[in-house]
Parts: sequence; structure tokens; C-alpha cells
Amino acid sequence: MKGIVILLVICAVVACCFTHRRVIRALIKHEPMPPAPKWHFWCQNKRS
Repeated sequence: MKGIVILLVICAVVACCFTHRRVIRALIKHEPMPPAPKWHFWCQNKRS
């Protein structure tokens, strides 16, 4: 049971890194942030 939870956490972290790879690259290289995609719900909620 403990191994399944650890596997799920690792999968979630990998998926997050894959989704935000452009943002992570911009942070590392000190570049401007790329625009958020249209489906980015956090940005839509903050604007409204």
C-alpha cells in the first residue's frame, strides 16, 4: 500500500514538471515567463 502511494506521488511530480517545463526553463535561465495557455484555470479565476 505504501509503495502505491509513493508511485502516485512520483507520477504526479513528473506530470507537473512535464506540464510546466517552459516555466521551469524560464526560471532557470532568467528569461521572461511564457504566456499561460487558454486552459490555465488559475489565471482565469484570478482575472474574474
